[in-house]
This record gives sequence, structure tokens and C-alpha cells, in this order.
Amino acid sequence: MRALEFDAAAVRRLCNEDSAVGRSVSVAVGAVIANRLDSARTRLLDLFAPHGSGTPLAYAR
Repeated sequence: MRALEFDAAAVRRLCNEDSAVGRSVSVAVGAVIANRLDSARTRLLDLFAPHGSGTPLAYAR
């Protein structure tokens, strides 16, 4: 995995100018956040929950 760095002001300006870019950035950021939350949940279940008690987040709906 590779971390990328962007000029936040330039990204915000681009998102304001082109709604498709803004939507794409929002979806990408949301996917990263969801993945990190799912990973944190899994780690917490591994540490503190009885074996077999956790359901993957994707199937919990």
C-alpha cells in the first residue's frame, strides 16, 4: 500500500469545479475509511470477543 499526498486546497477547488471529480474523491475516501474501520473492528474482535462470535461487517446488514 502506498500513501499519497495532495495539496488539499487544490483538491477542494477541483472538487468544487467538477462534481464528478468531487464524487469520485468522496467515494474513494469513504472506501478507505470503511476498510480501516472494518480492519479495526476485526482486530478488536480478535482481541476481546469469544472465538467465533464475530460476523464480518459486510454480512452484518
